[in-house]
Amino acid sequence: MGKQYRPITPGKKWFKALVAKIVLIVLGRAFQSGARHDPDIKKEVSAWPEGFIVIMNVLPFGPRMALEKINGRLKYRGTKYDDGDLVVNFKNLECAFLVLTPQIGSAQAFAERRMTVKGDIAYAMAFTRCLNTLLTLLYPKFICKRLLKRVPPMPLKKLMVKVVVNVIGVPFGL
Repeated sequence: MGKQYRPITPGKKWFKALVAKIVLIVLGRAFQSGARHDPDIKKEVSAWPEGFIVIMNVLPFGPRMALEKINGRLKYRGTKYDDGDLVVNFKNLECAFLVLTPQIGSAQAFAERRMTVKGDIAYAMAFTRCLNTLLTLLYPKFICKRLLKRVPPMPLKKLMVKVVVNVIGVPFGL
């Protein structure tokens, strides 16, 4: 009689899930702060209807981030919503990890089908422009060069917004 072997279950990717969750929290707070202080993001968000919900989700069970437009401002809502007007899904945790730890940009992730979008394409493009503007506020220029096709100039006013978003916006959500 042969040996009996128990089935092997794959391990959990707890570190990548934790990193993705933390980055989505930071990104949500940065979106909230950027929509308040940055004129480019504020302009894009002003065109969205009131009560508009944007969700970034890691499939199948991963972390998620929800943003909602309330009283003309973008508010970070944590994991409150399951469905929204615009849903950006990462295919799996590996794809989310590559995008959220800036190894590849969102344009490359869309091109490689690592991300999908459910909702109006015009709002998806506006969200992508906001995300690109936010990346220039969060990351230094040498990282942005790898993520964006063209890094926008950083005048003094934009540099002050960058400082406000990084120093006050991300830690306190203001």
